[in-house]
Amino acid sequence: MIEPNAESSEKQSPFYLKNELFCKKFEDFISQHDGNSKGKYNAWSYLVYGKIIKPKEWALEYKKSTFTSGNLFLSTKSQSLFVSAIWKTRTNKAFKSDFLIRKKKFTDSILKLVNQSIKKIESHQNYILITNRNSFEIQNLIQVLQPLFITNEIYQITYQKNILTIDLRTEKHYFDIFSKLIELSI
Repeated sequence: MIEPNAESSEKQSPFYLKNELFCKKFEDFISQHDGNSKGKYNAWSYLVYGKIIKPKEWALEYKKSTFTSGNLFLSTKSQSLFVSAIWKTRTNKAFKSDFLIRKKKFTDSILKLVNQSIKKIESHQNYILITNRNSFEIQNLIQVLQPLFITNEIYQITYQKNILTIDLRTEKHYFDIFSKLIELSI
């Protein structure tokens, strides 16, 4: 169960109401998939976990933290807000080898000259794929997650030791995309 941990004075705040609605939608989605959820929220943050078992077991975590630097001149939204969504599942060798997809760094162009496992993702120039084998299954995953690549909300995707982890930087649920993802045979 997801519960508030807010002071009574916070409960009328529009930020509290927004976080409360976010958490209620999360809890509803998880229960629709025969899952369990837990977590806490207030006007400044939330941390919620969910585990679904239908049609396949997935663990979901959404986090939002608001903090201040103590300096009014440096307090921009991007410096004082952290948002994260992590979707994770265990697979039975759905992908032919381990891989990592992440945003491209300046040094990747140089590393690509000496490391053949670094590949461009043709449709998303801001990201790279690091793998020994670029499989059909990886391309299907990229296709389903395409809207998140376009908005640059994908932080990284890893597949290691039969565990697929999709790490996002977003304040949105994206249940529509997640629903397509769980339909993939991974």
